[in-house]
Amino acid sequence: MKTDHMKVAIVGCGYTKATRKLEKPETEIAIEACLMAAQDAGMDPSEIDGINVQVHHYPPPETQTIAQGIGITNLRWNQDGGLGILPAGVAAQAIDAGECNSVLVVKIMNTIAPISTPQIDPSTGRVGDWQQFEVPYGLGFSMQRVGLMARKYMHRYNIKQEQLAWIPIVQREHALMNPWAVMDSPMTLDDYMNSRIISDPVRLFDCDMPVNGAFAFLMTREDRAKELNHKPVYLKSWAGSEVTKRDQLNAEYLEGPTPLALEIYKDAQLGPKDMDLWYMYDGFSYFVPMWMENLGLIPRGEAGNYVEGGDNIRAGGEHPINTHGGQLSEGRLHGHGHVLEAVQQLRGNAGIRQANTANTAIISSVFPWTGAAGILSVE
Repeated sequence: MKTDHMKVAIVGCGYTKATRKLEKPETEIAIEACLMAAQDAGMDPSEIDGINVQVHHYPPPETQTIAQGIGITNLRWNQDGGLGILPAGVAAQAIDAGECNSVLVVKIMNTIAPISTPQIDPSTGRVGDWQQFEVPYGLGFSMQRVGLMARKYMHRYNIKQEQLAWIPIVQREHALMNPWAVMDSPMTLDDYMNSRIISDPVRLFDCDMPVNGAFAFLMTREDRAKELNHKPVYLKSWAGSEVTKRDQLNAEYLEGPTPLALEIYKDAQLGPKDMDLWYMYDGFSYFVPMWMENLGLIPRGEAGNYVEGGDNIRAGGEHPINTHGGQLSEGRLHGHGHVLEAVQQLRGNAGIRQANTANTAIISSVFPWTGAAGILSVE
């Protein structure tokens, strides 16, 4: 969806430290991250009139309580949910439509969330709905489905695990330069290859790291953005696919970019070669090469060769990938960390992990076969 009616920018970033245990009440950490984002932008919280609170557990905290704690006095727009770049697009639409002027998007991660388990009738032991066609055959959890798809993908293009291993290895390198990341020890190729199998070929270090914390960014219209503390980072375009219950059964694209990719490039009037930084959703490491190819960033089947050795995808490489460590090493933020890191890079204040060229960033969210993507730019 285009955002050319009114240019909308991300102007502030807020973090709490990603932790393995929840150290404060979730409402408190959400307020803390949002206030940091407002302070980073140089905007008085009373000027903010929109909020999007994302959680992945129930019951969620009360949005009104968070808004009041931030100091929002005139809440005109609020919407819950969405992952990664998607809520940024929805917020931009609301600003463009005049429903509000400035929106805080905050993600709360809380590992007390119950694990999603199959719907089993306790009286009969039977599995119902669509899960009856998968659970009895061993497909009870996402990593099992990902294992099958990853093996098929590797077989199709003759990609080796030792090649794709460089994605989690390099992302760990990036995390060591990120003060907000939860993982703080190096990883070698031997470490990766010796890690246990979760669902062949998925290994332990191919899986994202559950964390607790809150992470926020502030968006506003262009005229206001130019008055604030930092160079505005504009949402050039975004698009999302419809998510279904059995996404892994959707038709695969085997040639060129997907329709989702073509849409965001057309709306932004840019192409794959214009993308400096690549923030690929990494709930599992195998999503990264699939997203790279679906977005047309590299030709089909070339991901293994491109990432092997890590030089191309490091912070100082040709096209850095997930310079914050991603969900594999910064922590599972459901793509929210990708947005925050892209903003830091495009503003030029990513510190020692700053990329050599950072004018545009492409961000993907959720599964490669159905999800969302968007483009951020400083122009």
